[in-house]
Amino acid sequence: MPQKAKKFWEFRASKTKNSAELLLYGPISEESWWGDEVTPKQFADELKSLGDVSELTVRINSGGGDVFAGQAIHSLLRSHQAKVTVYVDGLAASIASVIAMAGDTVVMPRNAMMMIHNPWTIGWGNANDFRRIADDLDKIRESIIAAYQDKSSIEREKLIELLDAETWLTAEEALEYGLVDEIDERKSISASMKGGMLVMNGVTFDVTGFKNVPNIIDTTTANSTEGKGVNIQMELTPDILAKQYPDIYNAVKQEGYNEGVKAERERFKALQELEAPGCEEILNQARYETGETAEQVAIKVVNVLKSSGANRLAAAIQDAAPLNQIDYQPVIQVKDDEASKVISAMAQAANKKRGVK
Repeated sequence: MPQKAKKFWEFRASKTKNSAELLLYGPISEESWWGDEVTPKQFADELKSLGDVSELTVRINSGGGDVFAGQAIHSLLRSHQAKVTVYVDGLAASIASVIAMAGDTVVMPRNAMMMIHNPWTIGWGNANDFRRIADDLDKIRESIIAAYQDKSSIEREKLIELLDAETWLTAEEALEYGLVDEIDERKSISASMKGGMLVMNGVTFDVTGFKNVPNIIDTTTANSTEGKGVNIQMELTPDILAKQYPDIYNAVKQEGYNEGVKAERERFKALQELEAPGCEEILNQARYETGETAEQVAIKVVNVLKSSGANRLAAAIQDAAPLNQIDYQPVIQVKDDEASKVISAMAQAANKKRGVK
């Protein structure tokens, strides 16, 4: 019995009655559906199990993958009774762009991308084998052309030209050709190149096999003269993060809480390093009322020591200096510049004990 391939899709029930969502992020199948009777049936069964839904939202952020999987998904979505709305959440490339054509309505943010090209394959054998492979690729291309033309009003000759050129389309260009129906002005996509990898909305795609790549700055060489293009960044607000990426939002929130606790503990430790006779009230206010840092409180501590006698201030200088190997000798007559050195020495000493450089 064939073993089920790893799922690359996720169906999710929507909060709205009679609606559901299909998430296609990453590669469209890591294994071919050609000759696979199990995985396509599993996808079809899960789609059917959604029940009598009237609205189906499909979210795509994919660089493509197996052409047979993409064609099957396109056909299943086209024949579904629900109104299918496709959102390109970053990238719809190669066969993922064909799946997008199944939408009754296709929506792209302004800085999302769509890439269309002729089908690829790898093969081995003699000349006859490769001639047969070439014929198969031509037939597959015809099915792809049909999918694009069913959705758009683009002329066949122009479409073939775009496929031959391996064309990266902006939302405006895809709208002009009729491959999408709307541009979402409200949503912005994060896009960048990192070491030859395309990153769209947090998903990484290997584009090294393509003849053409999108004109986006490579963030690893952004400061060099070779960096070209535009680095598009998504503006995230807490509300958007919470609604669209709840897992990330909760993780960041928890991390922020943990970091806050850690920072407060470090602040208490640093304040403890400033303890000196007569300064207890100042330090307690900083700990529990004002929230001041050790650096902010140091000047107050110095003033208390100055008012209570030069000898105590000189002793404070002597205590602080060894902690930072500061070559500074205490003096009996203390001036303002000496006071500044005390502040600096005390702050540096506290930071060193905390492991902060």
